[in-house]
Amino acid sequence: MKRTYPTEIEHTEWMRRQNYFLEEQNKTLKKKLLESEEYINILVEKLKSFEKGKI
Repeated sequence: MKRTYPTEIEHTEWMRRQNYFLEEQNKTLKKKLLESEEYINILVEKLKSFEKGKI
């Protein structure tokens, strides 16, 4: 059986694929950051209300 190897791609095509990958990764990271910020804000508000109730 003859082995098949991936064909070489042009530099511009490689750059286009890399750019797409990085853009998608960036979207995912922005979403996770936003969710983390929201969660932290909720925790901070709960902590503040807990501290107020304790005084």
